[in-house]
Order: sequence, then structure tokens, then C-alpha cells
Amino acid sequence: MRARGFSLLEMLVAVALLATGLALAFGIVQGSVRASTSAERVAAHSDRERTVHGVVRRQVAAALPQPIDPAAGFEDIRLLRLSSDRIEFIGEMPGYLGRGGPYLQVLRLQRGAGGTALLFEHRLMTPEGPLKAERPPEVLIDGLADARFSARAFGPDGRPEDWVSEWTRLGQLPSQVRLTARFSEPRLRFPDLVVPLRYSLSGATGAVPEAARRDTGGESQQ
Repeated sequence: MRARGFSLLEMLVAVALLATGLALAFGIVQGSVRASTSAERVAAHSDRERTVHGVVRRQVAAALPQPIDPAAGFEDIRLLRLSSDRIEFIGEMPGYLGRGGPYLQVLRLQRGAGGTALLFEHRLMTPEGPLKAERPPEVLIDGLADARFSARAFGPDGRPEDWVSEWTRLGQLPSQVRLTARFSEPRLRFPDLVVPLRYSLSGATGAVPEAARRDTGGESQQ
């Protein structure tokens, strides 16, 4: 018997099945690539978030009890200036970023069309005031939908006071500074950051009260 060849209909059906199989395989590969890219993006974001937390925590915690405006009179000595979108204080910089000595350090939130960014800048302090900045502000993180600073002190009994969005007390550092933020992209998180100030004299003993450590149990202290 002679072997019968494939009919045109059979060939069309075979081609259609092959195309369907290739499309399915391509969709699976594409989905895997998207999932992998998304996972890598979230991992990179987590690394960046931890880095930002570390920088803010290190610098704010070591804020020095020095006037941010040396020319101010004795009755207007401000050791730290804070509003909901800005914080200024005096502190030392890491050796690879500074030349030694105290620096006026500023963390500020800058809002724009693409969202809110957290910027960090520093200027070397002199008896006459801060020098001109040696470099432009550094963007620590961006893409925020909302962010704000707040601060609070601990009373003589060691109990925490309410958070305030503006620090106006003269001659006193707050006990804690808090940064809260959320990202425009819902999948990304920025845990609340609460930083105890090492040289704060609020509270009865001049040290961070035990209540400060207990109170931050649910907030980031990485």
C-alpha cells in the first residue's frame, strides 16, 4: 500500500496546535521573568530601605547638644529644629564623608510631581555658622506618597509625651525622633523609624528612659 500524505486540513491543525503550544510556553516564560523581576525589585527596595534606616538612625541618634545657630542669643538657643518635613541638628559625619568636627545636618522631604523624596545635606560648622555645602543634597530615597517627621520628649516621671510635628523647645533635644512614610506603590513598605537621641536630657535622669525602649517594640529599630 502507498503511504498516504498529510492532508492540508491535518497540516493546518498541526500548525495551530504547535502555535498554541509555543504561545503557552512563551506566556509561562514571560510570567516567570516578570515574577523574577518583581522579586528582585522588592529585594533591592528592601536593601535600600534598610540602608536609609541605618543612615538616618546613625546620624540623628548622635545629634549633639550644640546650638544650630551660633549667632543666636542665650534666650534663643536651639539644639534641634524640626517640622513635619525637615529636621536640622549638629553632629559629626563619618570619616569618609567629612573632614572632622561638627556639621549642620539637614534631613528634608522634597515633594514633586513624581512623589516625595528624602534628601540629606551637611555643612561644616564654624564659630560664625555653617560653611557653604561642599556637595549637593543626596537623595536617600524617593517614590514616597507621604512622609513626615515628628518628635517627643519624656517627662520627669519617664513617661512619653505626645508626638509633635514641630519641636520648639529651647536648649533641649527631644528624646526621640520619628520618621513615618509610605510609598506610592502599595507593595513596597517603609516601616516607621523611631530614633532615641543619645544626648537628650529629657526625663529625670538625663538618659533615654526605659519607657523609650519599651515603647518602640512595634516600630523599626533596625
